[in-house]
This record gives sequence, C-alpha cells and structure tokens, in this order.
Amino acid sequence: MKARSLPPLYLIADRATCGDRSMFEVLARALDAGVRLVQLREKALRRDALEALSEQVLALTVRYDAMLLINLAADVALKIGAQGVHLPSDVSPRATRDWVTFRGAQDFLIGYSAHTPAELDRAEGADFVAYSPIFAPGSKPGYDGAKVGLTGLAQAVNHSPLPVYALGGMTPCRTSMSRATGCAGVATMSGILAAPDPGNAVREFLMAWKKAGER
Repeated sequence: MKARSLPPLYLIADRATCGDRSMFEVLARALDAGVRLVQLREKALRRDALEALSEQVLALTVRYDAMLLINLAADVALKIGAQGVHLPSDVSPRATRDWVTFRGAQDFLIGYSAHTPAELDRAEGADFVAYSPIFAPGSKPGYDGAKVGLTGLAQAVNHSPLPVYALGGMTPCRTSMSRATGCAGVATMSGILAAPDPGNAVREFLMAWKKAGER
C-alpha cells in the first residue's frame, strides 16, 4: 500500500463511543461526509462476534470505496476481505507482514500504534503509524497521563520513515496545527463518533486540513 493512497482523516470506530446512537448510522454519516479510512476497534468481542460485526461494517465502507482496518485481528481482516489491520505497539508489524504475505495478501494495509521513539523504531513492516497521545484523548475523560504535544509529533514525523497520523485529542483547530509538523493526517474517535453531527464534524476536520495545506 503506497503512502500516497492514505487519506488525511483516520476514523477509529467502536460502538461505545457512539453512545445511544447506532454505530452504523454514525459511520454512514461520516463516510458520506468524506471519511475514507476506518478502523474497527472492538477489543472485547469474541472472534465470531467480531467477524460478524466486521462483515457488516465492511458492507458499509465498500459503498463509499473506503478502506477498513480491523484492530489487531489480521486473520479476521483476511477472512472477510478487509483492507488491513491496525496493531498495538506490542505486536510486531514485521511478523504480521510476513504472516499475511505468506497467505497471499500482497496489498494488505498495516497500521501501527506508537507512543515513544523506541516504539517508532519497531514499526518496520507497517504502512503507517498512529502516534499518540498528542493531546489529552477525548475518548478518555479525565486522562492525566503524559502527552506528546506538537513538538513530540514533529519529532516523530522526522524520526520515522513511515507516514505518521496524529492521534489524541484531535479537533479541527488542532488538525491545522498538526499538519504544520508534516504529519500524514489525523486520527480520531470521539471527535467524530461523539459529535452531535458526525457528518459536519468530518467536514470541519477535512476543511481544516485543506486550509492548513494552502498556507
């Protein structure tokens, strides 16, 4: 998968962050507004339930020619025909790449989560990195852990040979500031899933990214 094919907005989706709304309804509105890269992140599901849900989400993303990644479960992604997988920092992208290549998946997209320069150094085999937390994550109310900040994001962009997405507390305003670091895009959960109008939130993110590139 070539870096040029990566869109600037990466939506990480789960049902809980959608509150009392259907995740499919929220996703449909986000996709209709321009999201073209989605990660399904449902950590607590049994494998059969994850597979069933992933197939439903894939049926939706296919309508918009959007890419779907399944969190951690490369086998599920391969089985249902999703475009790839997103891995946590304790799973080797190189080992995963070898595994999917052995099974004939030549254009399989692999995302990787990193939080430190040392984890960035373990990203070989991935296509891109989601670096976090840049700001306090909106999906984790009361978060008081260490934040990377824009300086840390810029350092990650300069350090990694891979495209880097900024993740953690992203807003349209912060999207503009993040683009100035040279990152490939921004990733968000609650910034879209918990927004009163998910479609409008997507348009604001994309417009902020576009305007930042015109400066």
